[in-house]
Amino acid sequence: MIPMRGHGIRSVSGAIVAAALILTGAAAPTYALDDPVMLEETADPPYALAATLNVHDPNTLHTRLYVDYTDPDNTYVITCRRYEVHVERVLDGEVARIGATRPYGRMEPDSSLELTVRRDGWLIELILDGRVLARAWDSKLPAGQVGFAASGGEVADAMLQPLAGVYMTDDFMRGEESQGVWMPESGTWEIEPLRTDERSERMDADRSANAFTYQGRAEEGPAIVTAGYWFWNSYQVTAAVRPSETDPLGVLAYYQDPENYLLARWTSALCREDDSDRLQLVSVVDGERAVLAETRGGHLPRQWYELRLRVCGDVVQVLVDDEPMLVARVDLFGQGMPGLYTEGETGTFFDGVIVEDWEVLIEDFDTEIPGKWIARSGTWEVNSGAMESAGSGLRMLTGGRAEWEKYRCATEFEGRAAVGIAVCVDESSWYGLRIGTQGSGVEYEGEAQIVRADGGEIEVLSSAPAYVPGNGRHRMRVVVDDGLITGFLDGRRVLDAFDAAAQSGRIGLIAEGNGIARFDEVQVEMIPPMRIARVTDEFADVDAHPEMAEWASTRAPWVLPDEEGEPWWTKGSYFGDKTISFEISDVETSEGEVTLHLESSPEEPSRGMRLTLKTEEGSALITATLMAGDELLGEAEIETSGDPCPVRFERKGTWIVVAIDGEVILSEKR
Repeated sequence: MIPMRGHGIRSVSGAIVAAALILTGAAAPTYALDDPVMLEETADPPYALAATLNVHDPNTLHTRLYVDYTDPDNTYVITCRRYEVHVERVLDGEVARIGATRPYGRMEPDSSLELTVRRDGWLIELILDGRVLARAWDSKLPAGQVGFAASGGEVADAMLQPLAGVYMTDDFMRGEESQGVWMPESGTWEIEPLRTDERSERMDADRSANAFTYQGRAEEGPAIVTAGYWFWNSYQVTAAVRPSETDPLGVLAYYQDPENYLLARWTSALCREDDSDRLQLVSVVDGERAVLAETRGGHLPRQWYELRLRVCGDVVQVLVDDEPMLVARVDLFGQGMPGLYTEGETGTFFDGVIVEDWEVLIEDFDTEIPGKWIARSGTWEVNSGAMESAGSGLRMLTGGRAEWEKYRCATEFEGRAAVGIAVCVDESSWYGLRIGTQGSGVEYEGEAQIVRADGGEIEVLSSAPAYVPGNGRHRMRVVVDDGLITGFLDGRRVLDAFDAAAQSGRIGLIAEGNGIARFDEVQVEMIPPMRIARVTDEFADVDAHPEMAEWASTRAPWVLPDEEGEPWWTKGSYFGDKTISFEISDVETSEGEVTLHLESSPEEPSRGMRLTLKTEEGSALITATLMAGDELLGEAEIETSGDPCPVRFERKGTWIVVAIDGEVILSEKR
């Protein structure tokens, strides 16, 4: 397959998986605005409409793009002129402008511009010529058709691209001649076997923790290699990097072509260039480089680091060894491929590359964005850079995706009214943290509470004292993680509660009682997966590898028991929340029991939490007994249907939770 730029298809194999392109139209003539072209099939989000906008006369260009079209009275309409862009929701004939937009401006006669309309969950985006011109947030209309109309130009080569989650990983464990999923754009890129130091000749590639790496060397200009697809967005690219000497290195996001991309660029602490000893966030537009943000601190030769670049909406972040170092806001490209980058002839080694979804919401309320936040009850308005609510009774403002799960939501607040953050919000129910500010007049004044609301009824799940005066600025945060809801106030963990039904939903801001509540700096981020510790063959086969029995890491810390039937213990210490998870195959043909120890030790095996599971042959039942020392915390029985049947035994905050076959059967505060 011949690689193509822009909206073309790129040849990618290996770990990358994506839906095929669906061709839905060829070059189209100019249509009158009252005669739109509608693609035949219903477009189920998420998807991207990709096309070319051929501009004949910039002064008379008038383009309309239709999303979720049911009929003329029910659709989203994106209007694009030279100096005007706006998004409208048409619901039962009522027209409302939504979202944030900016004009294109610099159109030339007889020019061709790449055009993309993305529909993903609650978000609609218009990207024209590598610039994000519109973002609108709304989910009131159901899926429908997609279409377009234009005068003063034409919409050509339209196609629908289904979207899916972004994921790619590469450890470069393959032959030296294989590029795998990567496509070199410039420079030299090669697989390097084993290590590059003097010990490499004595090492066995099958037992090396770093058997293969990917090395890039620049020739004229930087060396760049890319992977993935043109339509990828909202992702993070992470790579282990090792400079050979003092050459600059980096990782890319939203790569369009050699002259357009975003770059996390890192220079050496030892080089003598003007930009030495710096970490930079750089935009490259039409070949022109601009530094968006930078900080002091450079890399050292022959040292491994982890470098990560994140992009979502207009938020861009750079991290080194998991430490956030840079953040900037930029509306460039909106989509594109990830990649690796190096300068100089000595080369940079890359390993352990991972590209995966990353989503964040950062709202500063500097301007009002119609449709992004919905007042479910009460009066809300943007005032002097904050979201403000006044009145009486419970007031709630909601936003976000219904699909959000396992996330953190934080905001700063001030004012006399009681305040809160709602999570797992759906049409009729929600959970939340609420804080009774002094002088607010609410019945929970002086308390922090985690509550569950269903219809008009509110149930208190947990409460704790919380003194918050009715002046000054404070910060609260809520974490929702697979049923566990944890509340923080001014950086201090205050309380938590567990409810297995608290899984996913939108977020909200809550105000109640006397006075005004003001909210600012709302931030929502997804919780990364927990790190996994696995039992490996090296640990089990201690005769072949006795050194492994005494070695432990976060990935393989298990020690073989002295006698059969005794527990396998981890040598490592685990703090905070933790989970033991596994699967039971063929429950109906199994007979026996297994005991799991949590927060215990080989010296005192009865200390901590113990979960015993029993099965009987010919039965799909599993009996679970939960103990804390000699104290019985709970017993439960469940008839399983899955094969294999998943089991989870976990510490979640102050709660011990047992889930079998996807159902929580025991939850005890401990």
